[in-house]
Amino acid sequence: MRINENHPLHGVLSDRPIRPTTNAKEQWGSFLDTLQTAIDEVDTLGKESEKLTQDAVLGRVENLHDVMIATEKAKTALNLTIEVRSKALEAYKEVMRMNF
Repeated sequence: MRINENHPLHGVLSDRPIRPTTNAKEQWGSFLDTLQTAIDEVDTLGKESEKLTQDAVLGRVENLHDVMIATEKAKTALNLTIEVRSKALEAYKEVMRMNF
């Protein structure tokens, strides 16, 4: 089977450069950076929600829908973060129960 140039997967496998192997320390650092970025985004959503809520209480917001949307975004992001944390803890406990 031949993949033509207009196909979305063209060049994905054949032209992919070989990545140099990374050690565990670099991978852990990359994981921590990604995790920190995600936590910062959740924190930013929470702060934005709090600010819009304060503005709504003080009568500075024209559209209450924006406040509700920001609040739901923050709530959803926080719930997702809590679920990811719970799954990570479950995985850690499962690994600790394994006998090697």
